[in-house]
Amino acid sequence: MRSVFLKKIRISLKILTRCVPAAILALSLSGTLAAQKTAPPAQLALYLEPLDGQGWQWFFLADTVRRRLAAAGLKVYPLVQKGSDGKFTARRGEAELEEAQRMALVSLKYPDRLANYLAARSLSPAADGWRDAALFAGINPDALEKQAAEEGLKALEEAYRAASAAGAAESSLYLGGRRYEKTPRLMPLYEAVNAALPAGARVPPPPGYTPRPKPAPPGFWAALSSGTALNAGLVAAFDRYFEGIKPEVLYYGAAGLAEKFPDLKFVPSYILAATPAAKSALAKELQAGVFSERNGYLVYEDRGRGGIYTARPEKKGTLELFVMSQCPFGVAAENSLLQAERDGLLPPGLKVELRFIGEAVKNDKNGWDFSSLHGQPEWEENARQLYIAAKFPARLSAYILERNKDIKDGDWKKAAEAAGLSSAAVEAGMEEGKRLLAADFAATSELGISSSPSFILDGNRLVMGLGELAKVPGFEKIPLSPQPSGAACNK
Repeated sequence: MRSVFLKKIRISLKILTRCVPAAILALSLSGTLAAQKTAPPAQLALYLEPLDGQGWQWFFLADTVRRRLAAAGLKVYPLVQKGSDGKFTARRGEAELEEAQRMALVSLKYPDRLANYLAARSLSPAADGWRDAALFAGINPDALEKQAAEEGLKALEEAYRAASAAGAAESSLYLGGRRYEKTPRLMPLYEAVNAALPAGARVPPPPGYTPRPKPAPPGFWAALSSGTALNAGLVAAFDRYFEGIKPEVLYYGAAGLAEKFPDLKFVPSYILAATPAAKSALAKELQAGVFSERNGYLVYEDRGRGGIYTARPEKKGTLELFVMSQCPFGVAAENSLLQAERDGLLPPGLKVELRFIGEAVKNDKNGWDFSSLHGQPEWEENARQLYIAAKFPARLSAYILERNKDIKDGDWKKAAEAAGLSSAAVEAGMEEGKRLLAADFAATSELGISSSPSFILDGNRLVMGLGELAKVPGFEKIPLSPQPSGAACNK
């Protein structure tokens, strides 16, 4: 279950192709993309990955502030990276790289038309919507296409130098040459830029206005594992409830975390002091189970990008696969793992254990009522596979690979017979399979796993999705399906 709290994170990450009022996109840019060594105190500079929603949120805010403060300035630089081979790359693929080239080229060749181009492009989300954007801006799209082919890389080189000089590696906003570190909120940004202007150029508050005192935010901590970065979207969501909140970062395994939060079960976690104000602001989230209250703190476990179960014992050499048996992404993950196991592409001695995602409730007949995302056929198949794993483990891989050829086919017995199993024996064991499934669902729910496929490596390391597993040393040779590596079925 996802709450309003998490929806606000998603809202902050809408991509630029969403319809946005053109007035918000009004932008006045001049000059070239050459980075300045010394920026005026009130100069805003945005390094923008063209398909990054967080970056465009910064743009909307910065441009709104610039329009209010006439003495402030704003420059926008399309942001790309360079690979080890010296070629340009973009985080979101070729489409983003091509749009970055167009943005850089328009800024160089038609600086007075960039505002109209950006406004129109945001309202033209089709792959060739840039052509309409160019026409709207008064640029011949055929000429722009030719120029991009001939001079796009040169334009990107200038943008890349500007970003490198600033030290920008991701979409980010700079004020006076320094990165603006606060969360994306309009009035704090406005106040920071206004204060950076010369005294005579500042905009005073409305006559008679007296600012209200701002309540101090509750204590806030981010418990991270080594190498894990802060989740900027989450911090921004907390800031919407508690303006100005900033976490103190504690690392798993380092001094301080275990002493302050001895009952912490998972990292990364974001932890608030359970003040009356915090509990009131997050009442709905607490009721929905998004936060748990423990020993005077409100804890949100950020499992979306993987992490570590700090209280779970190690199981070295074990990979647990959590799926829904009729989820296409779970099926693809099963097939990839089992094929890799068959072909000797997994770490030597690795044991693969199957787990299932769903819910089981004890009924008044002392039996179980099951629910699964894809209905009764799915939970029945789950129980069947758990029973086979318990009683006929040597046949499990062959059965799953055969069954997954058409998981929607109701005749599972064909797959059983093809795998050398007695369908009658499997059918007779369904009651035991149900008991195994109820225990399995309970264990999965306790871990908070609701996304198929998910993995736990060595008993305590959560890995989200097959693509992320393939980045773990020892798992690089796993065959990846053509489906998006981050795609999943969610309970």
